[in-house]
Parts: sequence; structure tokens; C-alpha cells
Amino acid sequence: MGLPIFFISAIILNLAHRGDMQGLLGLEPQEDLETRDLVLDQRVTGILGEEVYLRCLYTGQSNILFSSWNRLDSTKKARKMAGYKFSTNFFNRENFDIPASITNLTVKVNVTSFDQEGEYTCVFDSEEDETKDTTYLSVIARPDVDITLKEEVVNGTIYHAVTCSASGAKPEAVIRWEISGALPRDDIFSVNKINPVHPNGTTSSISVLRFPLIMNNESTVTCVVEHPAFTEPKRANVEVDTFVSPDINMETSLVQEGGEDFQEVICTATGGRPHPNITWILPEFKNMPPSERNVSRTDSVISSYWFPSDPYEGENIICVFNYTFLPFINSRTITLPIYYLSSLQLKDLDYGINIENQTSLVLVEGDTDIKIRMEVVGNVPSFKMKCSRQGQPLPEDVDVVGSDLFIRGPVELHLVGQYLCQASYRRHQASLHFTIKVNPKVLLPVTFPPNISVNSVENSGSVHIECLASNAVPAANVSWILPQEIKSTIQSEDTHLNGSFSVRSVLTVPSCMNRRYVVECVVDHPDFMEKERRQIALPVCAPPNITMQSGVEWDNDITYAWLVCSVQSQTPATNITWTVERHGIDTSSSECAMTQSAFQEDHVNVAQSRVRIPIHSHAGCTVTCVVELQGLEKPENKSIVLPSLRPSASRAFLGEERYTEIWHAVCEYSGDGVKPNISWVLPDEDAVTQATTEVKYNGIKVEVNSTHAFQLSQYEGKDLICLIQNKLGRDERRKIRVPKYSISSIEVLNKTTLDRRSHGQNEHRLALQENLSNQKIHLRAHGNAPSYKTICYREDGSAADTTGMALVFTEPVSELDAGLYICHVSYHHHTAKVFIRVDVTSEETQHMIFITICSTSAAAITLILIIILAVLCKSGRSQSSQKKKDRRERESLAALMQDPHCPDKTVIPGTAGSHYAELVHYSIVFDAKSTV
Repeated sequence: MGLPIFFISAIILNLAHRGDMQGLLGLEPQEDLETRDLVLDQRVTGILGEEVYLRCLYTGQSNILFSSWNRLDSTKKARKMAGYKFSTNFFNRENFDIPASITNLTVKVNVTSFDQEGEYTCVFDSEEDETKDTTYLSVIARPDVDITLKEEVVNGTIYHAVTCSASGAKPEAVIRWEISGALPRDDIFSVNKINPVHPNGTTSSISVLRFPLIMNNESTVTCVVEHPAFTEPKRANVEVDTFVSPDINMETSLVQEGGEDFQEVICTATGGRPHPNITWILPEFKNMPPSERNVSRTDSVISSYWFPSDPYEGENIICVFNYTFLPFINSRTITLPIYYLSSLQLKDLDYGINIENQTSLVLVEGDTDIKIRMEVVGNVPSFKMKCSRQGQPLPEDVDVVGSDLFIRGPVELHLVGQYLCQASYRRHQASLHFTIKVNPKVLLPVTFPPNISVNSVENSGSVHIECLASNAVPAANVSWILPQEIKSTIQSEDTHLNGSFSVRSVLTVPSCMNRRYVVECVVDHPDFMEKERRQIALPVCAPPNITMQSGVEWDNDITYAWLVCSVQSQTPATNITWTVERHGIDTSSSECAMTQSAFQEDHVNVAQSRVRIPIHSHAGCTVTCVVELQGLEKPENKSIVLPSLRPSASRAFLGEERYTEIWHAVCEYSGDGVKPNISWVLPDEDAVTQATTEVKYNGIKVEVNSTHAFQLSQYEGKDLICLIQNKLGRDERRKIRVPKYSISSIEVLNKTTLDRRSHGQNEHRLALQENLSNQKIHLRAHGNAPSYKTICYREDGSAADTTGMALVFTEPVSELDAGLYICHVSYHHHTAKVFIRVDVTSEETQHMIFITICSTSAAAITLILIIILAVLCKSGRSQSSQKKKDRRERESLAALMQDPHCPDKTVIPGTAGSHYAELVHYSIVFDAKSTV
């Protein structure tokens, strides 16, 4: 019974050991590949010189260890362009940026060359399999669009050639033309196209649109370029000329140069397109040829000729407007003026007596400043006047001024005589004969007209207007004409000095009026043919200069708007009031505090009124300063709108301070007008609230931040309440739930065996490869904490290296690294630990174990076959010949000697017995484990 039991145990141990050997040798069981869980764009188009995104997202459930974008180089070797190793170690090269994450390889690529076009493979590697797919990046080039205009002359006709080019494009750009939104007509426009290809693979498209100027009615030509790099067709416009008839004009004017008169004839063509040529048809030269002057401007063409006045009087001048390449001709004709000088006559006869067509002028002895006016009848542009007396030059006190004869005086008898005056212009002349007589002066009673002057002086809010009639014989009479509504006073006084009289009248009126008034000072005297009047405009009160200043101030946690109304005026302000309105409704209240002051600065009356208004009750109201002044018909005002209150906002949230064990409960408030008080209601009523409060004021806006610091263990799973209260009786409550966390267990992600120790401690056992560096034992915590802190140490208390949630052996593993490791995973006061037994094995040890197992299995099979054959021979008692018996035994033994677990054994050819299929199901395995 002992032998079969031993065989059965050996078989069971062998089957169990196969799983351990696979883990020990690093062999993974074969599994079917999962369905590829990828989201990516199969084709992507990038524009040269810009950026493009290659999108690839892994949506499967496997834990991705490596991910990258790969591209085959010229040697068909896959080059890694960008990606991640173990989630945190990223890399990139050339024009690739860093991808988004290890499972989201969406990456921005800077397209700088056409060589970047091709296939890119997105690869995700996990412990189980590899998932990948390919996208194709097409590189195109955006063309540069340019449009130019050139004028050509073909067979005597002006053509416009518009060239539109789209250069450096990939693929080739398409160019079409539009005239006023429609295709160009074939009977007017012609289009030529060329498409040169450049060595770098790009193409330039060039299209030339030609048309005759005379047949084009549109001023704008549009080139439309279509290309895949444009989201919509690109349009380029150029302004072209269209034929426009000009406004033509011909005029003449008289000019003087060097003492000579010339007739300037000017021909002007304005606003035409194109500009016409101007030619002249002139009369024959007479004594002096005309001179030509040409002026060219952007909007007009001007040509002029100067003609001497005498030889060209009455001649016709023709101006012709034509075009070099167009059949349009127009002309204008003007006739130069003909001058004449018909007569010279006396203009007024205050001193004249006409006796038998002989004009005599009678002057009074002793008179002064006598002006004898003469009129020249004719159309000459100018003339010269010359006078003589009795065929001799004029006396010294007689002058010719323009067309007048001026006698300075006093008039004496030597002025009597015959006078001749002649007016001349070139060959034109006219003359006037007249006689001057002098009569003795008749003495009349002595009277002197007054000297009239008006002056005004401003003093103490009043204006004093003085009207003075001085040095008169007899005394003048001074009076005033005033509007009835003016409040005024009049004071008059007379003075006598050296036989002459002076009358002074003073009118006193207010310093300014509410509208324009005019007063008149009227002076009457016998020497005046009619009364002399002097008008004086009274000053109008200038409107007051009202300025408003405003600001915001906080007082006892409430914001107030302060307003200052300043009034500068000529007259003192009688009253300043304030009104507060909301949507036209008076909302003034006793909450508004007002103060007023008045003073004078640089002779200007200044009044100020200050008011303070609580914003929380008057937000959005219109505040008006109303000013009443003396002399103003109606009050002046200035308004300002108080700011409106925006809705308040509050929130409460939790914050965890990194690298410490402190949590923060934060309550934030943002509002206008009133600052609230923020307090905390805690689950533990006896606890002392340790909260810090920060307040920021910005105009009417206030921001309050209250932060309460605590340990997670204090309030885990409990509610914290933020209480927001203000003075207006508005309360808010914000509740925060502190999460409750736990760590149930720690899982070792590497393949391990679980050993249960007698003292109840469970150890996870695994083997590391000797002399291999950067080996990791990955851990996973089962719990709901957002993050974990991992600390590992050996059984002797020495620290072990960890990276994230992994126990790391960065150096090549040796026998010294074997032993028990304890790893603690914690989050605040929550913690859990795991025991890991690490074995170190080498390749030689693994080979020795494998050979030992194979040899032991072969020996066991041989032994069991011998025993079975002996039993069969004894029980069968076959009467066959000894030779046949020996041959069967050899065949049976040879068939049984074949071991499928040892491929190196030689197979003996022959035919197996009927019970061979059953025998190959049994094996004896001697399992030798080692913890070396």
C-alpha cells in the first residue's frame, strides 16, 4: 500500500509544482488577446508650419505599463517619438510634445517638413498584451496669395492684366475669378493659367485675367483661391480703372506780372478715368506769343495759357480734350474780353454847379478835407488817374487818391482854376474838365458837438455803465433807453469848464443777466442831424460749472457712497438740494447725511454740498444735485447713478494641506454693500473654534474667507456648518460633510504564494531574479482614500526603497536582498500592512531543479513499468513460445520507456500495446524546493 500512495502523492505534487515553476521562471500562461480598446483618428491632415494633434485614447481595463507613438525610419526600425514608461516617466523627441497621459497619447506635433508625412503607430503595452493601431499623417502646405495689376497697350488699346498667384501650395490650389460676384464674361475677359511645380513638392498656381479698359464697367476684380488648408475660399481684391467721363471746364481770369496784364485761360478735366490729354487751338501770334503752363494733380488735369491783353482782345481760344488710345473727343471755346473806357464823370455834386455842360465846383474858404469823387465808366480791369490845373501840376495840398481828388485844406483862393483829369488803361482813355471856385466863409454862432464815450466798470456784483458827452457847446442832452424788466438806477451830473459843457450819466445794473439785454445811451445836440445812439450789451450770466465727485467708504461693516457737488458761478448759489430716484420714483430718505459750505475763490463764488448715502438701500438709484442761482430762469442739475448690487455668492469646501496632517474647512463669501460675520458650528460643541478670517474690500465689493483647521480624525464622517450672518438680518448656512475613509487590505500585484504562519501572520512569498536591477513588487491598497503613503522596511528594521505603491530594488538583486519585508500603507490615521517573503534565485538553480525533476520522473516511470510487467507475466501464464514472449516484453518496455516530459530520450520504434494509452497518464515527480 505504501508504494501507490507514494506515487499518487508524487503526481499531485508535480501538478501543483507546475504553476509554481511558471511563476518562478517568469512564464505566463497563454491567454487569448483582448479586443483592442482604442479610439484614434485613422487619417490626420497637418498644415506645414502649424501644429496638429494626433489623437489616440486607450479605453480598456488593463494596467498600461508602457505607451508610445512609433514610426518606422529609413532602416525599417521603429523609432519611439513620444510616450510614457510606468505612468510618470515620459519622453519625447523632435517635433512631438509630451502626450496627455499614459493612457491618452493625444499629442501636439509641430509640422515643419513634408518628411513628417507617413504612418504613426500608437502602442499600449500592459502585463497581459499589447494594443496598437496606426494613423496616417498627411502634410499639406497653405499657399501664399498675391494679386497684382499691370496696364498694357495692345494694338492701340489699353488692357488691364490682373495676375493672381497662389504659391507654395500642396496640393495644387484652384484659382477662379469673380466680377461683381459672377464669373467673368468670355467676350470681354480672357484667363491664362500656369502651374509650375517646385523641387520641394509644392506647386504654384498663376492665373492672369486680361480685359480692355474701355469695355469694363466694374472697378473691383476678385481672385478666389480654394485649397484644403483654407476653411473657406480666400479672396483677394484689386481696384481696376473703369472709363469715367471727366468734368471739363474752361475759364479766364486777369493776372498781373511784371507790371503787365495777362488774360489766363484755364482748361480743367476733373474726376475722369483715365485722364484726358489737353490740346489748344490758338489764334495767330500778335506781337507777343502766349505762354503755356501745365499742372497735373491726382484727381484732375489742368492746362493754362497766358495771353497779353492788348493784342488778343476778342480772340477765340479752343481747348480740346482727347485720349491717346480712346475715340472720345470734347472741346470748349472761350472768347477773350474786349475792354473799353467810355467816360469819366463826377460821382457826387455836393459842391458842383452845372452851367451849360460846364461843371463848376464851389468851395468855402477855410474848409478842410475836401474829397472830389469821380467815376470811371467802362470795363477795364484797372486804370491810371492823372490830373492837372491850368495845364500845370496840381498844388501841393491837392492829391489824386485812386479815382478821387483830395484837398487837404484849408481851402484858399489859389485853388481857383480849370482842372483836367484823365483815366487811362493801355490804349483806352477818358477825360473830365471841371472848374473850382472859392467863396468867402460866412460866420455862424459858435457850437461844438460833444465827444461821446461809453465805459463800464464792474464792482460788488453790479456793473456801472458811464455815458459821457464832453466838451460841447451848448451842453448835450443824455438819456437812456432800457428794457422794463431790468432793475437799474441812473445818476447824472453836468460840469462846465473853459466855456464847454460835459454831461455824465451812470447806469447801474446787476453784474449779469439771465438772458441777453441791450441798453442804449442817446445823446442829442444841435450840431447833430439826428440823435447819436450808443448800444451796450449787458453781460449774460454764464451757466454754473457743476462738478460731481464720488467715492465709496466702509463704516461699521456697511458701505456708503459719498457724493460732493461743487458749484462755481458768477453769482452766489441760493440753494443746493439733493434728490434720489429709482426708475423716476423719488426714494429720498432720512438715511442720507448732508453738509454744505460756500466760499469765494479768485472772484468766483464756490459752493459745495456733501451727502453720504447707504448703498445697500439705494443701489441703482439716480442721485441728482439741484442748484438754484440768482439770475437763472431755472435750476441747473447734475446726476450720477449709484452702483447696483450684484447677488452675493458663498461656498464651503474642504481642503487638505499636502505634506501635513492638517485639513481645512474653508467658507468663502463674495457680495456687495454689507460685510457679514462668518462662524463655524462644529459637531463637538465643547471644541474651541480655531478659525482665521481674511477680509478684502474692493469698492462696494467685499470678500470674506474663513478657514478652520482640524485633524481628519476629529470630524471624520461628520458635518461642519458655516454660518454667514450680516446686520441686515440675512443668514446663510453652508454644510460640509467630512468624508470617512478606510483601508481594508493590501494586495500584492506580483504573482506570489501565500504562507500562513503558526502565529497567524500571512506572508506573500515570491522570487526575484539574481543580478537583475530595477525589479519592483507592486502593491494595491483596497480602500476609499484618495491617496496613499507607502513605507517599507526589512525584518531587522532597516528601510527599503519605495516608489509610489511599489517596493523597488534599483540595484542588481543579490542574496543579501532575500528575507522578510513589511510594507505599511497609510492615509492620515488609517493604516494597513503586508508581509512579503522575498527569495532570490539564479538561472543555474532553476536549470538544476528542472533536470532533477526530469530525472526523478524518468526513474519513477521505469520502476513502475517493471513492476506492472512482472505482475502481468505471472497472472497471464501464456503458453506462447519463449521467443514471442521475449519480443512482446521488449516492445512493451520500449513503449513504456517513452516519457513525454523528457524530449531528449530516444523513442524505440514499435507498436504499443492495448493498455499503453492508460499508462502514459501516470508519472512520479520528486519535487525539490529551495529558498536559496
